[in-house]
Amino acid sequence: MDLKGNTVAISAARIETVSPSAGSSPFVERMEIARSRIEERFLEGGAALLSILDVLNKLIGSLDQVTGSLDEQTAKATMDELERTVSGLSGLSVIETGRQARFQEISSAERNLRPQVDDMQETLRYLRTFAVTAKITGAGVEDFAGFAEEILQRIQDGTRQVNEFADKLQQLGSGLRPIQAKGEKIIQSYKETIPRIIAGLSSGGAEIGSHRRMLMQRADSVRIIAKGIQGKLASTLSAMQIGDITRQRIEHCQSSLAILDEFLASPEAKGLDAVQRDSLSQVIANLVSKQLNQSIDDFDRDTRKIVATVASFRSDLMEIEALRRAMTENDGDGGSDNAIRQLENGVGAARKAVREIEAVAHEATDLSRSTGQTVNDLVKGIGVVQLVRTDIHYMALNTNLRCSKIGEEGKAINVVTSELRNFAAHLDETADKILLELQSLEAAAQKLSLVEEVKDEHSLDQRLETAMANIRAAGDRMDAEMTALGEQSQTAVTQMDASLARLDFQAELGDVLRACADDIGVKGHVREAAGLDQALADIGGRIARLYTMVSERELHARLLGTAAPIEAPVVASVMSDDDIDDALF
Repeated sequence: MDLKGNTVAISAARIETVSPSAGSSPFVERMEIARSRIEERFLEGGAALLSILDVLNKLIGSLDQVTGSLDEQTAKATMDELERTVSGLSGLSVIETGRQARFQEISSAERNLRPQVDDMQETLRYLRTFAVTAKITGAGVEDFAGFAEEILQRIQDGTRQVNEFADKLQQLGSGLRPIQAKGEKIIQSYKETIPRIIAGLSSGGAEIGSHRRMLMQRADSVRIIAKGIQGKLASTLSAMQIGDITRQRIEHCQSSLAILDEFLASPEAKGLDAVQRDSLSQVIANLVSKQLNQSIDDFDRDTRKIVATVASFRSDLMEIEALRRAMTENDGDGGSDNAIRQLENGVGAARKAVREIEAVAHEATDLSRSTGQTVNDLVKGIGVVQLVRTDIHYMALNTNLRCSKIGEEGKAINVVTSELRNFAAHLDETADKILLELQSLEAAAQKLSLVEEVKDEHSLDQRLETAMANIRAAGDRMDAEMTALGEQSQTAVTQMDASLARLDFQAELGDVLRACADDIGVKGHVREAAGLDQALADIGGRIARLYTMVSERELHARLLGTAAPIEAPVVASVMSDDDIDDALF
């Protein structure tokens, strides 16, 4: 991997690394303290960054749950319910107008029946008078009194039936007037109320779609920011390889001093005098000092970038938090309730008005049915009157025949029964007229029944209840997911603050290394004594085999006068999760 011009080859293996011994320079021990602290600090920092990455993943997961709480299928189902309700409300005025037209037809037929019923009642009174007269006239004729009594009974039965018919017709007329008056008020109420409800429900249905689009847009914005933070985290985790690089270079410096100590204690160094031994120590100490300083410079530079990158997370997370709050706000007045809850309240208000409307509609339906039943009773009643008329007619005819057989005694009775037959015929004519009017009344009643049959199997209130249940469930899910999203957002901020505190790489790290480099550095010019070529070649070769970075080799070659290494071409690659784990030890 290329890190600002330095080719780094990180490997868990150490190339001829010499472990510090008890006889090593005190600087080795001091560098060991710095190395162990760097390892510890970068392990903590890597864990902190990985925890932020985990929180971000949960944040995006919560975001998906939020947008999923009002999915397209739920929104469509809710809008369909609202549209069906709007259609049903629109049809109520049409239904009520049609109902009132049928009531008007029934009322007209009822008024036309009244004079016919009055005429029939009058005819029956005449028939009763003639029947009584016939009974008196034939009082002395054998077997005629009983027959006249039967005719009188049949007339009285017919009178009772016609009176009942008249009462029902009166009931129908008196019931229609308040129905018609109420119907006019209903229609006027519909004109004032229904358009307002329809407008509210229509806008509410559109609000679901617009609210969902708003959520999706803001959620996309949050995802973009979160993805940006994830990208920064990935680059930060990659940059944290500087910890492993610095640790290795410290180990190389420690091993370099150990190699020097080992060489000075070996038989090969017995031929060196004090000046040569001191000069050799200065050369290697200078090399170690330069290697430390170069490593510290790289360490300071990269750790500053790491801290700056992590610090930039705060503004990103604050932007996410602002978007999260905006997702819960009402676009209309900026209140705390979201649009879903407003729509729920709007549908609830509509349900109250719709229940009142449907109560009135049910009452009108009941009145329509009772009116139709009354018409049916009237049709049946006139049939009974026709039967009475037929009985009277044939009984009067039989009386005429009997009177002819009786002879002179039957003449007076025959005159009376002839009048009975005449009025019975008149009763028949009136009944026929009533039947014609009843046909009009029955036709109007049937039309009224057809109006009542044009109904949806589900009431408007039930449809609104279904829509409201869907909206409330979506709102509950959204509230829960918004709460979870807020918690994840706050956790991310807390984790970021903790990470910044744990990423103070300068404290006890860079300063310790800088002090080591300053102490071990040679003050003034490095004295290079004669006769050290072989020793430097031996020590320098062993030290050179420690290096894993090109920058180390280049510095080594420059200070010890050896040929610079040939840098192999770098193959760009994408770090895997295993690479990141290796970089974090």
